[in-house]
Amino acid sequence: MIREHHLLLLFKIIKRNGPISRAELAKKTQMSATSASRIVKELIDQNFVEEIGQTEGSVGRRATLLKVNPSGALMIGINIDLESIEVGIVDLNGKIIMKRDREIDLSLPPMEVLSQVVELVNTIKQQIGDLANRIIGGGVSIPGIVEWPQGRVVMIPQFHWANVEIRKYLEEKIGMTILVDNQVKAILLGESLYGSVVGVNNAACIFVGSGVGGAFMDKGEVIRGSKNIAGEIGHTTIDPGGSLCDCGRFGCLQTFICASALEKESGKPIQEIFAADQRQETWAVNLLDRAAEYLSMTISNVVCTYNPEAVVLVGTMIDQHPQWAKKVEQKCKRYLWNNFDRMLEIRYPQIGSHAGIVGASCLVLREFLESPISK
Repeated sequence: MIREHHLLLLFKIIKRNGPISRAELAKKTQMSATSASRIVKELIDQNFVEEIGQTEGSVGRRATLLKVNPSGALMIGINIDLESIEVGIVDLNGKIIMKRDREIDLSLPPMEVLSQVVELVNTIKQQIGDLANRIIGGGVSIPGIVEWPQGRVVMIPQFHWANVEIRKYLEEKIGMTILVDNQVKAILLGESLYGSVVGVNNAACIFVGSGVGGAFMDKGEVIRGSKNIAGEIGHTTIDPGGSLCDCGRFGCLQTFICASALEKESGKPIQEIFAADQRQETWAVNLLDRAAEYLSMTISNVVCTYNPEAVVLVGTMIDQHPQWAKKVEQKCKRYLWNNFDRMLEIRYPQIGSHAGIVGASCLVLREFLESPISK
């Protein structure tokens, strides 16, 4: 466990601070020079890290510098959402070097949807040619409750999926290791490795899009709970007499906030709701103001429960409507306890609009770094 922790820790530090010497790594991690050098050798042997030259040391000795080797390994990131399937090839710098997508038809049986995922993966592997030999595995980010690490979808209310063996099916069809996790957990992992919470040990992520979800990290580790359900804040009950949720219960939090619930309530597409808000139409102003109010209360509750250093707001309603997100941030001041208000930072994603792809690829990266080095 210590070795696994140190491998990931040194990779993160080299990614964040490279070029960096072995001596500087040992100093930053408070590891012995021997231990740091041994772990660096493992990273170099796997092509995750490379030596790029030397510089003068503090007493005139030349120190060898290290940096992440972006093309040393590649990961496939697969994001399955309410409207589309996205597949991308991601390098060790978290950069998407190729991406393909298609619209999703959720009226099809789950395995037919997954067969389209397989088609996209095979297409993109053919298009990158010999680089496909550097792929170390694939990750899938998807809404809902996912067994970890089994990769079985227990339930996705928005999709009306239950008991779907995603990992087993995709591994058989694609022929490589596939890891499957809840979308928000994957995005938080991606932000911790490449984005807005690099170096933050205790963070929360709140997703607002077709649904509402959460993920939490303590001491750099994603909190999963006993069945990987930790973070399903969208299905906390707010009003037992409220609207019917996709999960079959009444008054869930997401029925007050998410895009699909607002569309159902207003009878209009979410973009039209925001356009009407810009025109100051009362119904749209009130609807979005109420959603902002509930989201700001949610942030306050999350902060009181988990005490994160930062909360990352992600999802289409955040990405596509930054002014609304800023309104949420302003409303938080009304609900946050003063002790938390002074120490909390609300942040926004840095790994781009394809955070699901990058986050999914990070499932593979993390698993690879935490696995025994192959001989």
